Amino acid sequence: MTTEIKESIKVMAIFDSGGSGGSDGSGDSGVKPVRFKWRGRVYPVKEITYRWHSNLGAAPLIHFSVSDGATLFEITYNKSTLGWAIENVEA
Repeated sequence: MTTEIKESIKVMAIFDSGGSGGSDGSGDSGVKPVRFKWRGRVYPVKEITYRWHSNLGAAPLIHFSVSDGATLFEITYNKSTLGWAIENVEA
């Protein structure tokens, strides 16, 4: 069951500017969430299962489907505000 959340979160991520960039030409393949804090709890990102792009108005977003080993989360990185959000949780 998927639950919509839409809350800001804190994320520890690796930003690697090396390499040739994203396979889609976006140049941001180096953005990799490692763990995130949501509602006082820290969740490790054990796997990034999918990644895609969209826009919120003029703001480009990078979506990540990530798992802590038990639960699937959709988190987003807003490239304009440099903020992170949790969009959905699937348990």
